[in-house]
Amino acid sequence: TAQRSESDIDDEVLDCGKTVNFTYYDNLVGIANRMNHPNVPEPQVALIFKKRNAELDIEGLERRLKKAKREKPKSVQLYNQIGNFFRIKGDTTKSIECFRRALAVSPHNAEVLLNLARVMFNLQYLDDAIYLTRRSLEVQPPDKSAWQQYFTLGEIFKAYGHYQEATLHLRHCLELRPEFEPALATLRDMEALPDNNIHIYTVLIIIFLVLGVLITVVSSCDSNLDSDFQEVKGHRHFNRAMAMRSLKMGISPRALRSKRYNGGCG
Repeated sequence: TAQRSESDIDDEVLDCGKTVNFTYYDNLVGIANRMNHPNVPEPQVALIFKKRNAELDIEGLERRLKKAKREKPKSVQLYNQIGNFFRIKGDTTKSIECFRRALAVSPHNAEVLLNLARVMFNLQYLDDAIYLTRRSLEVQPPDKSAWQQYFTLGEIFKAYGHYQEATLHLRHCLELRPEFEPALATLRDMEALPDNNIHIYTVLIIIFLVLGVLITVVSSCDSNLDSDFQEVKGHRHFNRAMAMRSLKMGISPRALRSKRYNGGCG
């Protein structure tokens, strides 16, 4: 019977059950587009399931998750674990669906929100990742450390190029978990990039200066054109006034022009 049970488990398909119709986070772009994502493995997630330095047996983990699903098929914690399993495998869509199912039951679960944020970050949906991580931080139980949320925010803001904000979050992470090597390594990476920031600001200043010069040149050209136009317009008004005056005096404009011409020649 035990052997039959084992073979049945091997034949089962591991999933999180029927896809839920709605969660409060479905408006996020990365979640709305979940059916179109590429498969991106996250091998580092295996650390969640590893016991110290032992190698992770993926098939054994899958079997354990199938057994757990038989015992508690509607467990939020189980949905979360299966979602992380699919992150290791690189099945992005299935992992998102598992986290959605967990959030449909428990919309304020800090751990699930953080895991979903990590998926969005891995797919480079940075705005979604920030929103979900901050939401996870807001609902994190007070008796649990939030170092993972601060580390995740640090990584996201570093990816954005917002190094000051990234540094603040990473230092907060290290306050809660001193000597956390990934946070220290990320800080070292950013400390090696100060010249890049200065270069970016220098380029922006040059661009604004060039734009200022161009605007000044265009404005001066416009003012010169306006003055020339006013001068021409003044001549036209003068000629028209002379013509009207000559008509009143009975002098034809043609005779007036010829007289002016002859006078100029003399």
